[in-house]
Amino acid sequence: MTETDLQRKHTGISEIREIVGIYEIDIEDLKYSPLKIKVIQILNASGDSYIGIANLTIKGKGCSGYYRSMHPQKTKEEALDDAVDGFFAYLSDESEIKVVKNW
Repeated sequence: MTETDLQRKHTGISEIREIVGIYEIDIEDLKYSPLKIKVIQILNASGDSYIGIANLTIKGKGCSGYYRSMHPQKTKEEALDDAVDGFFAYLSDESEIKVVKNW
């Protein structure tokens, strides 16, 4: 049975997510290394998309809050790239990092 079949059979299902990969990225001199990115595929009525979700949030120098980039992308590779780029955009010696619970 496919995801689409499940949605047809159970009309209350609005979205199905599948984990398509978990990537571990070692970063030199980072206390919380490795950075882990979970890439999920989202299946819904508007079509498929992918999102990369990091296990760490980051607050750059002068920022008011912690950040994780989770923008929908067309491919799993683009989702991984978006999540990693979002982390490195704020990474510096002054950054604060938190581990996400229930990642």
